[in-house]
Amino acid sequence: MSDLALAPLAAAAPSKSRWRVMRAVAAKEWLELFRDRRLLWLCAFVVALMLGALAFGYVENARILSEREAAARADREIWVGQSAKNPHAAAHFGQYAFKPLSPLALADPGVDAYVGSAVWLEAHRQNETQFKQARDGGVGARLGSLSLAFILQTIAPLIVILMGFASFSGERESGTLKQLLSVGARPRDILAGKALALIGAIFALLAPAFIGAALALLFFVDRERLSLFDQFIRLGALGAAYVAYLAGFAFLALGVSALARNSRAALVALLAFWLANSFLAPRLATDAARAFAPVPTLLEFRAGVVQDKAKTFGHDETHPGFIAFRDATLKKYGVARIEDLPVNFRGLALRQDDHAGYAIFDRHFGALQSTFDRQDALRAAPGVLFPLLALRPLSMAFAGVDSRSQFDFATSAEAHRRDIQNEVSDNIIHFAHDNTYVAGPELWRKIAAFAYRAPGAGFALGYSLLPVAALVGWLALAAVFALFAARRLRPV
Repeated sequence: MSDLALAPLAAAAPSKSRWRVMRAVAAKEWLELFRDRRLLWLCAFVVALMLGALAFGYVENARILSEREAAARADREIWVGQSAKNPHAAAHFGQYAFKPLSPLALADPGVDAYVGSAVWLEAHRQNETQFKQARDGGVGARLGSLSLAFILQTIAPLIVILMGFASFSGERESGTLKQLLSVGARPRDILAGKALALIGAIFALLAPAFIGAALALLFFVDRERLSLFDQFIRLGALGAAYVAYLAGFAFLALGVSALARNSRAALVALLAFWLANSFLAPRLATDAARAFAPVPTLLEFRAGVVQDKAKTFGHDETHPGFIAFRDATLKKYGVARIEDLPVNFRGLALRQDDHAGYAIFDRHFGALQSTFDRQDALRAAPGVLFPLLALRPLSMAFAGVDSRSQFDFATSAEAHRRDIQNEVSDNIIHFAHDNTYVAGPELWRKIAAFAYRAPGAGFALGYSLLPVAALVGWLALAAVFALFAARRLRPV
């Protein structure tokens, strides 16, 4: 459909044919996009790239999941296969808590490769997660791999820019825009039609990837451990976030095209913004977050924990805290000697010291996560102007691969460690009569294997309100800018 063919519809636009004008403009834009074979082949290549990245993510995640499940089974066999020993010695023997892989990590791997996949659970210590893939994989792994999220966050906006940079400027250069405006077509109706076409193209671009992700979930989700419905809610939230992200680029392209003197100037301006959004802004935001919310080094963090732990008595029977606890226990039971207690004092002391340590670990690890949260907020705040800063944390949150999801896993693993400590201490308290006491495999089997159930989509939404607001603000700001630019269009 040519622009001259729109003239009769445009003439009627002020009265009752606004929707007909928008629909006709959208159909014309769609036809022109389809006729541009270079753009069509580029879109086909990007779709193939997305599906390839999704397939690679599925295969890789299936491999990682299989390895972790095998490691968890082997570790459980080692734990229950211990010989008879003192329960406290068994607690020091320890076991691993392996993090189950989030199904949507096949689309967005997030921070999983950098934060570790397992926690060593041992007596008296809360350990950091271990086995970081990025560290084991060398420089190439630390630079990241091609994922569906990277393609949608970086390459897809470039495709939208190439689709829309000449929407108004190209017609201005050919003279058809002047003809269309001169017969009474409202600029906002033309804008709406072009926006409908571009957003429709965005849906067509995203549909194969998200349909592929949905099919992958059907095969990947362990329905005994995870809710398939919840995973689809997460996938739907991801889809909405990416549509908002790319729709903002569509409105930005239309606005710049309406204001630019020619198509070349529009393309240069849009590419400059794309570069700033994709590469410059994330780097600057990360540096600013580190400067305003510095994270202690691993040595500093551990030194702080050790300093606080030194205030507890541990195994030191000369420590003032130990003496005070001993005297309070003897007074509680109304006896003069430890030997006269109806329960094992060593078990009581171990439990008391463990509970004192719990508060210390909660304070230090909680403060560390609060620092990470502040960094995330600082990075996401400029997302209204540079939307990738808002989209990345939102994508990782709903994919279950962000720092908050990692902290939830680590907290669950620590709760399991404390269950182990309480179980062995209680066993000593009630059954040990002297230092030669040992327990058998029945106690090791009594302690359940670690089982982690990831929280639902509401958990991710609860701490993602800032990036959600920033992403919505970006879309609204881009739409207002496009409307402002369209209203400046004149037939002469």
